[in-house]
Amino acid sequence: MHGIAGKGDVMSAEGVCFPEGFAASGMASGIKHSGKKDIALIYSETPCVAAACCTTNRAKSFSLLWSMKKIHNPIRAVLINSGNANALGGPEGWNITCRIMENLAGVMGISQENLLCASTGLIGRVLPEETILRVIPALVKGLSRDGGMDAAQSIITTDRHVKQVHFATGITGMSGNVKIGAMAKGAGMICPNMATMLAFITTDANILRGALKKALSNAVSESFNMITVDGDQSTNDFVVCLANGQARNSTIREGSPEFVEFSESLLEACCLLAKMIAGDGEGATKRMEVIVEGAWSKKDARRIAKKIAGSNLVKAAFAGSWPNWGRIAAACGSASARCDFRRIRISIGSHVVYDGAPVQYCEDDLRRTLSEKEVVFKIDLKQGNGRAVAWGCDLTEDYVRINMEKE
Repeated sequence: MHGIAGKGDVMSAEGVCFPEGFAASGMASGIKHSGKKDIALIYSETPCVAAACCTTNRAKSFSLLWSMKKIHNPIRAVLINSGNANALGGPEGWNITCRIMENLAGVMGISQENLLCASTGLIGRVLPEETILRVIPALVKGLSRDGGMDAAQSIITTDRHVKQVHFATGITGMSGNVKIGAMAKGAGMICPNMATMLAFITTDANILRGALKKALSNAVSESFNMITVDGDQSTNDFVVCLANGQARNSTIREGSPEFVEFSESLLEACCLLAKMIAGDGEGATKRMEVIVEGAWSKKDARRIAKKIAGSNLVKAAFAGSWPNWGRIAAACGSASARCDFRRIRISIGSHVVYDGAPVQYCEDDLRRTLSEKEVVFKIDLKQGNGRAVAWGCDLTEDYVRINMEKE
């Protein structure tokens, strides 16, 4: 479990169940032949304002298409399945999605207009309608304030670790501090905008929808959109934030001090999950953090950071703890960004390897640094104030093996 106590006392409820008024459940339905958990439900006692960001891939999951139609409505629950992407399964896929959501609405006594759904798994297979319909009553009955871990376990695919965070913000309401909880999945097909990932964020904040949308968009831009594992974009990427107002704080409006504080907390949650996803990449053994400073613009910094984190040559050298800083420099120079190699400084951990010219270093010491579980690559362009951070992982033989096999 990745529970984070950031600015308050952590209660027993984990992840998405940490804020007031949320419950969750998760179980095995049979979608996965392995018998592992594969379906989850998040529920709010009261209607939520919702905001979301999703993949820019033109091939979108039917589940995602459903949620894009409903996201502007007050939301009460989210149904999530793993093991099947519900994408490119033929025109009947949309009808199946509609029937499943209609059934869920009936069992829960909630209008289907107030329900979202998401899927992840293999593309090109028809979603098993009867398999899902059979377990919906038990899924609804199993909703609990203690169901966060079950839900988080149910949404993963090739992930090796469950990904959850939860903490209280510094914003005070009549029911106590405003809280944020979240869970995510993601290991392969990771190269946002966005990654092959799902992230579900809950909060009991009382916040205007426009403010929530702005805060989420900014948070996603600086977190999930700055990770890469393999350079491939998914059909199902979906980040959604639900706010039910049960903290009974003064309404958070864009531009207010409370909005700034909430936005910082939301960014913290997203960055923590993004780092977990990057470090849990398929076949990965360690995580890299690429910091670019001194860029002519923030856009340039982002382009260079993601280019380095996504370079297969850099990732392969990283896997072998090979101090080939030339690959970092080459990736930097290939980005569509301003750079002058007469001024650039490149560091790996605490070792400066290039500063307008090659710098002598102890190769054994640098190899030891590159063998650590998390390594920071820092590039100072010395051209301006632009700064960005990206996260990635090493590229190992296991990545190929995992993607040659069935899920």
